This record gives sequence, structure tokens and C-alpha cells, in this order.
Amino acid sequence: MTTIRPDGTRLERITAFSDGVFAIAITLLVLPLTDTVLSDDRIGPQLLDLLPRMLTFALSFVVIGRYWMFHHQLFDRFVRADRRLMSLNLAYLFGIAFLPFPTSALGEHGARTAAVVLYAANLIVIGLASAAIWWHASSGGRLTGPEVTPAAARATLIHGLAPVVALVPSIPIAFVAPAAAMFSWLLILPVSVLADRLFPDPAG
Repeated sequence: MTTIRPDGTRLERITAFSDGVFAIAITLLVLPLTDTVLSDDRIGPQLLDLLPRMLTFALSFVVIGRYWMFHHQLFDRFVRADRRLMSLNLAYLFGIAFLPFPTSALGEHGARTAAVVLYAANLIVIGLASAAIWWHASSGGRLTGPEVTPAAARATLIHGLAPVVALVPSIPIAFVAPAAAMFSWLLILPVSVLADRLFPDPAG
């Protein structure tokens, strides 16, 4: 009979709980759309009115999906867990669970400064919490296996912080031009690609 180490069991429980939070959050994103009552004679115009909400739903769906994949990428490298990891993971999940609210605000109020700042700030909190998880776990190989070298740990940390670097400028921009701040979020892709090329992960 194979004996499961307590640390392995704890990691499995943390991952299972996290997956549940991700699943609920990604489901809640669509609720503002399902609450809409469409009439037969105005379905076309009503769908056009819903376009901003649909776009913010799609954006947040991709965001949560990306962070879920990154979360699994991190936890696949952990061989043990501690209470600090559990606390940092809860902070991370707080940001994930909260995301449906700024998503709804952004879809409802469009390019308003408060909505844009709230959404960007939420994503920044998630990104920083994710980086904190990895920093705590990888420092000195505290929770990671021997295959996670210092170079791999540094590369993963930089990859996790790349979206944060791209998002931070959008907050001051939002106080001047909220729509421009939203367009600046497109910088996440090139900044992330640049981070991947400048700091390749030796583990692939």
C-alpha cells in the first residue's frame, strides 16, 4: 500500500479547493448576461446593448483561465506546503473570487474611471499574490523540488509579474482617459512575450 505524505495530501487539498473557487468565479462571470430578458421584437438592439458586457465577460474568462493555468504550473512544482503558502493562496483566491464584481461594473458602466481602476487594481492584486506565492515557495527551495533551479525560480517570478508591470500604468491613465487605459491592457501580451524571451524558463 502506498502511503501519502501529509504534505502531499495538504497540497492536493489546497489545489482542489482552489479549483473550486476558480470554477465558481468563472461561472459567476456570466450571471449579468443571464439576467437580461430579451424581447422578440428588439433582440437585435438588445444584443448590441449587451456587447460591452459580453466583451468584459470574454476578457475576464481569459484572465481567470490564464491565472488558473499559471496556478497549476506553480503548484505542480511544489513538493510540500506550509501555513504561509495556505495564507498566500487564500489572498490569491480572494482576488479571483472578487473578479466577477469589477467585471460586472466594467460591463455596466463602460469606460468610467472608477470601473477601469477597480478592474485593473483587482488584476494587479491577483498578480502580486501569485508572485508572493512563488517567491515564498521557491526561496531557498523552501517548498519546491531540486529541479527548480535559481534561474528557473527567477524566470517564473518574472513571468508572473509581467502582466502586473503592463497593468500598473493603466491606473494613472484611467484618471485622464479611461478608454485609453483599457486599450493599454493589450500591452500584457507583448510584455509577457518579452519576459518569456529575455528570461526563458530552463524547465520549459
